[in-house]
Amino acid sequence: MSVEKLKQRQSKIQEKRKTTSRRDFLMQIASRRPLSFYKSNSFISRYPNNERKPHIISHSLFDETRDSLVWVHIAQWNWFSEIFSNLMSKVELTPTQQMWNNENADYADMILGGKNIYLSTISVYGCEDILYSFATRENTKHVISSNMVFENSEIIFNSKWIIRSSFIFYSTFIIDSSQMWFCTNCIWCNDCIESDNLENKAYCIKNKQYSREEYNTFKNKILSKKETFVQKFAQIPSQWKNVWSKNTTWSFVIHSENVSDWYFSYNINNSRNIMYMWWAGWNEDMYDVFVGWAIQWDNMYGVQWSGNSQHIYSSMIINDSSHIYYSMYLLACSHCLWCIWLKNASYCIFNKQYTKDERYNEVEKIFAQMEKDWQLWEFFPWSMNPFYFNDTAAYLIDSSFTKEEVIAKWYLWRDEPIKVDIPVGSTRVSTADLDQYEWFDSDWIWTIDPDILKKIIIDADGNSYRIIKMEYDFLVKHWLPLPRKHWLERLQKHFVL
Repeated sequence: MSVEKLKQRQSKIQEKRKTTSRRDFLMQIASRRPLSFYKSNSFISRYPNNERKPHIISHSLFDETRDSLVWVHIAQWNWFSEIFSNLMSKVELTPTQQMWNNENADYADMILGGKNIYLSTISVYGCEDILYSFATRENTKHVISSNMVFENSEIIFNSKWIIRSSFIFYSTFIIDSSQMWFCTNCIWCNDCIESDNLENKAYCIKNKQYSREEYNTFKNKILSKKETFVQKFAQIPSQWKNVWSKNTTWSFVIHSENVSDWYFSYNINNSRNIMYMWWAGWNEDMYDVFVGWAIQWDNMYGVQWSGNSQHIYSSMIINDSSHIYYSMYLLACSHCLWCIWLKNASYCIFNKQYTKDERYNEVEKIFAQMEKDWQLWEFFPWSMNPFYFNDTAAYLIDSSFTKEEVIAKWYLWRDEPIKVDIPVGSTRVSTADLDQYEWFDSDWIWTIDPDILKKIIIDADGNSYRIIKMEYDFLVKHWLPLPRKHWLERLQKHFVL
């Protein structure tokens, strides 16, 4: 395949992906990002127990066997998704995706260089003590029930889109700030409560300026009413004016130009249908991409998670790679098509090694057939998605998807309530009775009974959850009330458009 022909194919893929609706983007791509975790034999896994679950092995065993090249013999270049499904059936997967340099993070997914991370998804570069959160990055520490927390942020609770900030509680869209409660859209601020759209302000309550002494008096009164916290958080504005950006739509698009349809993007140019994408460099020409980070990115079409990569089309979980098409779980690879779980490989098709010239010739045949069959610009088929749709980011972002609509497209749907293993003899407590386990003591010190660690909590929707020690210590230290919802329900607040 000549370089010019390849560019023509890529151009066709790009033009088709440009026309994808936001709803189709969510269904096709964001539905491949699970937020739940499941008990699978002895593992905590990203994969639910259903007929589409892959064969799972431990991380240690996988590391020992990953370099063995599994491939399938191809008699004729057609029915590519079926061939790829056959290849997938021969490859064993880990229960969660772990990249490298992690400590105490086995019960988390998509972790790179993290420590003490539990039931959280996507954490890269030196994050520590992360619980029930999504997308933390660059030395961020002590984060609970939060979404998109970046660049040395610390002590973040029940918040979203926090950059270079500390001591942020029940807040959204905060940059370079500290000691913020129930605030949104604030830059270079400190010590504010229930405030919106402020810059370079301090000691504000509902946008009104106070002296430091007055502020502290009012703050103590407001924060003593723990029962109002959830309601206050629900009432804060949910939209962000796109800051330091030109010609952008939707919300919280930072340092970007010509970006349409979606939000939570940072340093992006000429893109559409993108979400959760960031890095310090300048990134451009991306369409239908859900979650990514790179120093310099370009030409990404129909991608679910990629890091430090470029020229990736209809692929999932690709790191430090380039020119990858219709592939999954590749690390440091280049010029691979319909491949899975390869590392440091080049010029492979269906995991089989080719010479450079052979690979280009075969790719031309494959792309020509895919274009003929109207597959070239499509994402992976529904039959290759093992996740329950209502446990993925797609549904958390847009809960208007109905069970009937999802099942009609042959995606999976979870009907059972979210559960945890309940040991025999465990005591259950309703969220309506949690006030019996928390109070101000005689010295007006916020206290949570440690006996709650032994209880199974049942929320109003019938979902069961527990308080773990990391969470308990955080709540006590920062005078926070016990959560009244399952952790996945708490996280959903941070995804809803």
